Amino acid sequence: MASRRREGQAETRLRESPSLNHLLSPPFDASTHLPVLPQVHPIVIPDLPSLSGLLVRPGDRVEEGEPLARYVDEAPLEELAERAGAKQEEASRLEADLARLEGRFRLEREVLEGELARAREARDRLRYLAAQGAEPRLKLLEAEARVEELLARRKRLVLDYTGERAHLEERLREARLEASRLERRRDREAERQLVRSPVAGRVAEVKVRDLTPKGVTVEVVLVGD
Repeated sequence: MASRRREGQAETRLRESPSLNHLLSPPFDASTHLPVLPQVHPIVIPDLPSLSGLLVRPGDRVEEGEPLARYVDEAPLEELAERAGAKQEEASRLEADLARLEGRFRLEREVLEGELARAREARDRLRYLAAQGAEPRLKLLEAEARVEELLARRKRLVLDYTGERAHLEERLREARLEASRLERRRDREAERQLVRSPVAGRVAEVKVRDLTPKGVTVEVVLVGD
């Protein structure tokens, strides 16, 4: 008799255990104590060019936002990619032009600075000799004119370099911006071709609903978590 009483108490404790009830019973709504049925989400995808655009099949697990299908249209993607690539190549050429301009400017400036240093030396020497009466003043005037000429050449070199560099940098900036804009357009176009899952869950069924000259209409049935 005592043994049966102990067995009955153990069975009562087993049934009342929250953790075991969670494992042995279906999910339920705590407010109504009724089982919670899984949410079914039928997703209609109209006018797919072909079933090869379907990216899931029954039994697949999908996350929210994961692609279910793609409207495969490579033409606009390829065109945008080609245009973006052309702008990137243009930007690379302009970068090379800038590097060459910088190298040429440094070399010409170095040569000019050497000529200017020697011309100043000659002028200063002639200035001293002319003051001593050892050289005619005409030679000093010629030496001073030579220095002024080289100073003007250096100024013109810097102005030409600065202007050309600004022009190339502006073209480079525009090429980069255009390449970036085209890449963003390509990304938007690629995203537009995707149909994404609105919920996380599992693919329960995939059905062909209609077939027209525009394409095939497919229904993907998702069972949400």
